[in-house]
Amino acid sequence: MTLRILATAVWRPAFLLLATPIAMSVHSVAQTGPVPKDFSVTLERTGCVGSCPGYKVTILADGSVHYEGLYYVQAEGVRRKTIPAAKIEKVAQLLRDDHFFDWEEKKSVCLDFPEVHITVLMNGKEKHVLEGCNQAGDVLALARTIDKVAGTKRWVGQAQ
Repeated sequence: MTLRILATAVWRPAFLLLATPIAMSVHSVAQTGPVPKDFSVTLERTGCVGSCPGYKVTILADGSVHYEGLYYVQAEGVRRKTIPAAKIEKVAQLLRDDHFFDWEEKKSVCLDFPEVHITVLMNGKEKHVLEGCNQAGDVLALARTIDKVAGTKRWVGQAQ
């Protein structure tokens, strides 16, 4: 009986010591895994009193890009294209790494500045952020990344 208790006392800590890195790596894989099927990211830029471009672009998990040019853009109306999975994975990983779902949700806007709205759906969670005063920071940096990945420059023109 004493031998059984001793074996158990040695085995459990050794098992836990070996199992912990495995459990941690499984958790890490879940954080960097494939893009969820419900993934979408939408960038909407609204106009200003001047000639700021107004458009909306959405990137879906399957690589679909849906663009709608509203005003002061080179291409008005709806445009569609497909982008490689690697680009979508890059955006999804960036959102995870930057803890997008923990970002502060601003509500204020400034007169005569374009608004930048970003809405993300991932793993059943949805989050909307706004930059309404054209202040440098995370929202505008993410907006530039979304524009680049979606390839909106060809539709919007130089006015971005």
